[in-house]
Amino acid sequence: MKRLCLIVASTVLATLIGNAAIAGDISLGAKVGMITANITQTPKEWEQTKSFKVGFMGGVYLNYAFNENFSIQPELLYTQKGVKDNLYDGFITIDLTASFDYIELPVLAKYTFTWKESFKPYIYAGPSFAATVSSELEVSALLLSTEIDFSDLTHVTDFGLVAGAGFDYALGKGVLVFDTRFQIGFTNVILSGDFEIDGSTQTIDEDDFKNFGFAFMAGYGI
Repeated sequence: MKRLCLIVASTVLATLIGNAAIAGDISLGAKVGMITANITQTPKEWEQTKSFKVGFMGGVYLNYAFNENFSIQPELLYTQKGVKDNLYDGFITIDLTASFDYIELPVLAKYTFTWKESFKPYIYAGPSFAATVSSELEVSALLLSTEIDFSDLTHVTDFGLVAGAGFDYALGKGVLVFDTRFQIGFTNVILSGDFEIDGSTQTIDEDDFKNFGFAFMAGYGI
């Protein structure tokens, strides 16, 4: 299933690139940065002291401009999301870090303000489709730490919306790109089921476990 989602995402991006070559202005680029991620809530068994998890976000994009203001921009990104929390097991506080890594395909409608030739701010929004690459739960208690494969309790795909703003600054034959965005998912990323921590069985009931986060990226386009 994961491989199929990756193939579909790559095929969609390749198709858009091929079609874009027919007409209009095309630019390509790459960008990297960080995302501060969280989920809307954590399982009841956890202590609801959840905090943001910082992860990597980066990849490539294609921009197809219909005119100097309006364009469409598909992206292919690797994104690390998740959440930090804890739970009590007897008298021991256990720190939990859930890590969800995705290959994402946002398709963004973009409006660029043409105030200056060298400096062009923009806003954008659009849907995002994601396939889960890996899912792990890091468990720490006292001086001990272990990682648990969490893939059986994680949804294999995610669908959400992205909205953000940024600017291009002309440099050489291309542009420096600075980008900030908010994104929220509509898929329950954690499913119902059991998992074990050092022989102790923990149960999760599916609820409102949806990704959201703020990302900041910089890159270069030509």
